[in-house]
Amino acid sequence: MRPDAYTRGSMDAVRADAEPRDSSLGADHPDGGTAPAAGDPALRVLEAQESERSRLAREVHDGPAQSLSIAIFQVEHIERLLDMNPALARTELELLRGLLRRELDRVRSFIGQLRPPLDEHGLDGAILDSVEHMKTLTGLSISTDLRAPTDRLAEGAQTVVLRIVQEALQNVRKHAAAGRITVATDIGDDGWVVEIHDDGRGFDAGAPAAGGRRTFGLRFMRERAELIGARFDVRSRQGGGTVVRLAIPVRAATEAQETI
Repeated sequence: MRPDAYTRGSMDAVRADAEPRDSSLGADHPDGGTAPAAGDPALRVLEAQESERSRLAREVHDGPAQSLSIAIFQVEHIERLLDMNPALARTELELLRGLLRRELDRVRSFIGQLRPPLDEHGLDGAILDSVEHMKTLTGLSISTDLRAPTDRLAEGAQTVVLRIVQEALQNVRKHAAAGRITVATDIGDDGWVVEIHDDGRGFDAGAPAAGGRRTFGLRFMRERAELIGARFDVRSRQGGGTVVRLAIPVRAATEAQETI
């Protein structure tokens, strides 16, 4: 862990600090109704789930769905070439094969996001899988330093950690133009900590350029952190890279809802 990379005072900060909160879900309301009130943990879980579904829907629409549409046109083009230019048809088939292989990898990634492989690989293994997938997808240099014992976290907290690591890596891929990324976990004064640091272009959190999908990703991570009573920070500056940091208090880490 490199605390100096996180604590530089010159960086612009976006903070979302959450106090540990009651994690009981589905409590009855005084009026006997079943609908969760605003601010209720159950409602926040539903909101986070809906946000995640919306994000995945956009990713599938912009990725595999668009590519499959292109593939249909390529097939029709190849059909026309078979009689006129068989050699060119074979070349087009190779291109189509490459496209379909890439999109198959992306679909597998979406499946992994829907059901994180924690049971099979554990948290560290799932983080390493996400890192390897991002390396394959982008060619980026990504290093890991996973020191924190994962048995200190309940299953719900582990899922939150994995989701935030995955979303932070996606943000780097889409926005940062980074050369190097580090994913590190450790035990700090404020609890179980994970940091994702990149050396990319950075951003001014208050500027319009920080809007759109980046803002959606930050909100997704912040809401996940709040659900388990964790502290979420993003520090960035133009040209100075970005650090995403999640700190889970020990009490929240061991008592986090298992259903998140």
